[in-house]
Amino acid sequence: MRTTFFVFSFLLFLSFTAWSQSQHCLADRYSQTALFDSSEIQITTAVHYATSMRWPGTEMDSLRMDVYQPNPSIDPVEKRPLIVMTHGGAFLAGNRNDMAAYAMEMARRGFVTATISYRLGWNCAATDIFGPCIGCQAEAWRLKAAAYRAVQDNRAATRYLAHHANDLGIDTAYIFLQGESAGSIASLKSAFWNQSEGEDFCASCLTELGLLDTAGNNLTETFTIKGVINNCGGIANTNQGVMDGQDIPVIGFHTEWDCVVPYQSGPVLNCPPANCGAFFWLTGSDYVRAKLQQNGVCYNMNRVLANINHCEYPFGAVVGKSSCYLKSILCESCTSSVTDQLWDIPDCSAGGTISVQENEKEEWVKLNGNRLLFSQQTHVSSVQVFDFSMRLLAVVHVNSSNEVQLPASLRGCMLVKIDAKNRPSEVKKWCNF
Repeated sequence: MRTTFFVFSFLLFLSFTAWSQSQHCLADRYSQTALFDSSEIQITTAVHYATSMRWPGTEMDSLRMDVYQPNPSIDPVEKRPLIVMTHGGAFLAGNRNDMAAYAMEMARRGFVTATISYRLGWNCAATDIFGPCIGCQAEAWRLKAAAYRAVQDNRAATRYLAHHANDLGIDTAYIFLQGESAGSIASLKSAFWNQSEGEDFCASCLTELGLLDTAGNNLTETFTIKGVINNCGGIANTNQGVMDGQDIPVIGFHTEWDCVVPYQSGPVLNCPPANCGAFFWLTGSDYVRAKLQQNGVCYNMNRVLANINHCEYPFGAVVGKSSCYLKSILCESCTSSVTDQLWDIPDCSAGGTISVQENEKEEWVKLNGNRLLFSQQTHVSSVQVFDFSMRLLAVVHVNSSNEVQLPASLRGCMLVKIDAKNRPSEVKKWCNF
């Protein structure tokens, strides 16, 4: 009889308990320091999000992603901000595993992350020993189509994730994009382009590839991008109206003399000794910053001066700075800056706390941190702590006082069952990190 009542109480608890999600400005979360251990990150691999025709050619690609999230059984936040990650490789090479380290580290800080595969290739061999600038100039027009196609796939992946937001614990009001090199180009275009701007960039793409927002799947979820992490990427045509009136913040990382993707402006893949200008012209991270400044939008630009290497910024600095930058957006405290210092990572661990709103007829027991507080004339007989599979973790000693201290050694989210001689049994959700 008591077991039946406990299960019933547990189900009622899950039905009536709701976590306040009005804001994500939380202490220790989304900060420069990881909150979760890598063993506490749940990874779902090879999630199919779209099927699209490769172009040029007629082969169909099954597009997949890997999703990383703090294990829902231990994470007190039920709806988390999302970061969609796109790898680099000149739209020729690379795979979603190239962003796996970023996906893991940002998930350890509390985000849901997804690293996506997208359609690659533009009739240029990725293994061309002379490099694409020498061997592939005749295919330059196809490179535009490859970039357009990557934007289609990026948006299809984001639609899929928005559609499955409840399953994955995603707050669709807070979606961010992150890319590296070609992946950053795709992410920036995905965030800022409208359909006409995509067609201005690639006049034949509408006919050859279709609309930006209908490729790959028939999902219709809409979403708003809250910010972009741009690692050595750029966006075309900022001098032709792209980004005008846009209010999406961007954090950028770029080396000053990058010839693969220019820091300021120029053709992509324009590297010595060939110094060719056959490929599409792009305005890089510095021009993105200038456009945001013109629009009165928060930006953060991280430069490596007098450096010719591509995507040279240290991994740990990108993670720490990006986490804090996204948190400043979540906390509505974003400020603009430009820095040449690699490791000037802020401490952004401050923030509020998660509150629990419970529907109770009579609140005779309150949970305050790691303490249970009982009302007067309550005679508690036992306090037990369970995990979410109903495995008993601890039996807590009860004395005659109106307060019980829960064991600080237990970590994660758990259920606390309180039995009293003169009260109905009560179940509380307790999270301790």
